[in-house]
Amino acid sequence: MLGEDSNNAETGVHWRAHSRSVSWTDQTPVTRKPPRSLQPLCIRKHSVKEWPSAGSDDLEDWLPPLTPRGSTKGSANLGSGSGHVFQLGRDKLAFFDKECSKIAEHVYLGSDTVAKNEEVLRRHGITHVLNCVGFVCPEYFKSNFVYQTLWLRDSPSEDITSILYDVFDYFEDVRQQGGRVLVHCCQGVSRSTSLVIAYLMWRESQSFEDAFHLVKNARGITNPNMGFACQLLQCQKRVHAMPPSPSSVLRMYRMAPHSAYDPLHLVPKTVNHPCAHALDSRGAFIVHVPSTLYVWIGKECGTVMCCKARYAAAQVVRYERATGEIVGVVEDEEPKEFWVALSHKEVLVGDEEEVKNVETMQVDVGLHPRRVEEYDLDFGIFHKALAGGVVPPFSFSNAGSENCLPSKENGWGRLSRKVSH
Repeated sequence: MLGEDSNNAETGVHWRAHSRSVSWTDQTPVTRKPPRSLQPLCIRKHSVKEWPSAGSDDLEDWLPPLTPRGSTKGSANLGSGSGHVFQLGRDKLAFFDKECSKIAEHVYLGSDTVAKNEEVLRRHGITHVLNCVGFVCPEYFKSNFVYQTLWLRDSPSEDITSILYDVFDYFEDVRQQGGRVLVHCCQGVSRSTSLVIAYLMWRESQSFEDAFHLVKNARGITNPNMGFACQLLQCQKRVHAMPPSPSSVLRMYRMAPHSAYDPLHLVPKTVNHPCAHALDSRGAFIVHVPSTLYVWIGKECGTVMCCKARYAAAQVVRYERATGEIVGVVEDEEPKEFWVALSHKEVLVGDEEEVKNVETMQVDVGLHPRRVEEYDLDFGIFHKALAGGVVPPFSFSNAGSENCLPSKENGWGRLSRKVSH
């Protein structure tokens, strides 16, 4: 199984990825049953008190590989061969820790060590920096480079699909300016490489496997964790599959903070069970069927979230090459076609009979107000941020404390306005 750190990539074990599965293989062929088709991912929601400390992501020490006896204590149980491979892994990680790896003319990968070395950044012509680990690495040279920050954990349960299109906007903005962006996490192994692989999949119309190998050839310690790899394979299957996969018939997103640490950065998060009961009067939702993108606005939704939802729908058109029109829908003023879409049926142009059938559907169109308890935490931190800026307590802080910040416009919001013009 793929770990959260980069150990496995350097111990003589290689991974093989393709459009249906991700599997491990070593020197001896192993017969396995054909994998089942991938199902839509269910990203577990984290409480703000579950956020990790700085040392609990991919900064952990390299542990010796397990022996047949299962012991990792001391080197006495290590054979000379495994110990040699382990040392090679450490040496390779140490080498790439100082490398600013060129992936494309305007995209580079690196570690925190590179991110805090201004001389190296200038030598490679870096103008922008995408920091994937805001709770670990600060923006070292804010006056000299253009920064954007994400708050990603190196965990298979972390949702990266919701932030991909904002990242693509950033990369494209850098390219159009003739600049160069350094993408970094702690070691440049999992989080940062996953985002660059996703970008190549879109920009170069590559499969996950091809994009992975391109990045791996440039940065030999590239090793997305299993959750990231599966999410990228899901994106490939959903967007590029012919005929479209079942998950492409109806998709629903709710606008929510990317992270409790950056509550003003709103992103479209997948609703795992699209239906009328998933709507909430406090928010904005995108309902995507092949023929139309509906932007549903609740009666209590503010202007900021409303605008971001419309922009997110435009991103779907741009990056998924969606052909349907974008239709704005206000709560309690929904057209019949909207409820048909939520019934998992695609409305075809001129299909009057299908539209009439919606009258027989049992849809709670008169709920006042709509509330989904699962969304309470996200709405809470978002409105606190709008009122003056707030971040949750860090792991080393008092459990009941909050760190208040001056209210200021989010950098991702400025980027979206710039790209949309």
